[in-house]
Amino acid sequence: SQTSSDLHKSTFANRIQRGGKDLQNGDDFGSTAHYSDIQIILAMRGATNNIFTTCVLSACLGSRTFSLGFSPPGNVAVRPRGGTVALQNNMPRAMRPFSRLAVATETTSAATELGIDNETEEITYLENGEAVVCARGVCVLADEELATEELCYLDEDEEGNLVGMTCVEADAEEMNKLSFEYLWPRGLLLGCSLLYGTNFPLGRIMNDALPASATTSGRMLLAFAVLSPFLFKLKPHLGKTAVVGGSFCALGYLSQSIALVDTPAATVAFLGALVVIITPLVSLVVDKAKLGWKDAPQTWIAAVLCLMGVAALELGGDGGLGDVGMGDFWAAMQAVGFGVGFFFTEKLMAKEPDQALPLTAVQVGMTAFWGSIWAALDGIGVLGDFGGDQGAWLLDETTRSQYAIPGVFLAGLGEDEVLRTVALAAIWTGIVTTAMNRVGETTGLGKVSSSEASVLLATEPLWAAVFAGLFLGEEMGPQAIIGGALIIAACLTTSVKPQTLQNLFGGASQSEDGSLESVRSVNSAGLSVQYVSNSQARTTTSSTTLETETSQP
Repeated sequence: SQTSSDLHKSTFANRIQRGGKDLQNGDDFGSTAHYSDIQIILAMRGATNNIFTTCVLSACLGSRTFSLGFSPPGNVAVRPRGGTVALQNNMPRAMRPFSRLAVATETTSAATELGIDNETEEITYLENGEAVVCARGVCVLADEELATEELCYLDEDEEGNLVGMTCVEADAEEMNKLSFEYLWPRGLLLGCSLLYGTNFPLGRIMNDALPASATTSGRMLLAFAVLSPFLFKLKPHLGKTAVVGGSFCALGYLSQSIALVDTPAATVAFLGALVVIITPLVSLVVDKAKLGWKDAPQTWIAAVLCLMGVAALELGGDGGLGDVGMGDFWAAMQAVGFGVGFFFTEKLMAKEPDQALPLTAVQVGMTAFWGSIWAALDGIGVLGDFGGDQGAWLLDETTRSQYAIPGVFLAGLGEDEVLRTVALAAIWTGIVTTAMNRVGETTGLGKVSSSEASVLLATEPLWAAVFAGLFLGEEMGPQAIIGGALIIAACLTTSVKPQTLQNLFGGASQSEDGSLESVRSVNSAGLSVQYVSNSQARTTTSSTTLETETSQP
């Protein structure tokens, strides 16, 4: 039978051989990275292992120059001479490898006959790729100097398919929380959430004056005109999935507009937050994600809070179930559309974080496309009273000149105060809160952690309720306040790490250093995420991908 030492040598040989090929041909590490000086950390037990390792390195990497250093007994890693872990990498950003390879978990067991305790050690090897920050269906490259709480790296299988992320606690000095560099990205994200909240009452105002199909298509066409230049930067291989994800986002926007015809703006906003339980369900169906209590306690708690919140919103009135109408159905459908759309787009943006704005342009473009089809069918009377009672508006010259583009915007120049308000609302929701807001969101997102961003963006329904009261005079009764608070609590819960909840309710496992053991769960967009502490993570630049290697006596 193979000994533990033999397995260590075999495992290391395979790891170095694959890494050596990548270093030689440069396929995975990018042309700007410099690997002529590679530091090899040899942690094998015994002189025989060191001789064996040196031979393997010579055979795989040929004439490259190495500095050979010996560390205390432990595991093996090959890394650029930039730092001991990715979080302490001092290599200039321009020289860092752009590859975001997978995270490999290695489990080793020492042999008792070698005089070593028979213990199992699990180590997560982080590839030296660039970190990303993801929240609410958007992913961007992380600014590792400002995102001080945690850094997330991609996990890919051997074929390069994204299977999730691994997030590691950042080992950095705590920033001054009163400094400008700490406050401005968080203020920007909170401001974006505030601006998103204005969409609901302004959408209700526009729908009271114009057909919902006309206002939706008008604002989205305007937003697409602003974002369309980013389409030229879209990578062709992303097109098909981007169109699918964008179509689901269009379902979310169109459902939201239909719901705002006869449903209070605050209620529509709160029901839209059901996206936090839709995305894990999509992950369960598509990726077969593990959603048991042990794996995703935050999802279960969020689901219970959401259901209680919806019950309070919909059943808290005097009419009970009788108060539930089609507007509530479409308000829930917006969560389905956005939830599925976020699932697809976050996966794309995670692998291609520089594609955030091009993919946003596709989302808005698909919404404008489907919104225009809706407007055309509604305008000729095919849909009857669906989405409002102003059908066939394209067949009347007066309404056509006021409702269709460019009349809906030019009406703001006239004397009709209602049409002026509608025109300004359409311009605001099209340019500011849809196009420019997404630019601001992607700008601030990379400078905070994913959990912080999720919390800040989760305040959108609160702002919607505030502006609904200011603009529309909507008053929230006790049941609406309770229901809204429960749904907001559900949104905040999804940003809590599963280890924290396991530790709170019992059942959390601790490693030898006292830190909570790593757990693979799902985030608020349904993407598989593994959370590990800094002490549990080490880095390697080999091309090993998401595998478990076990050595047994």
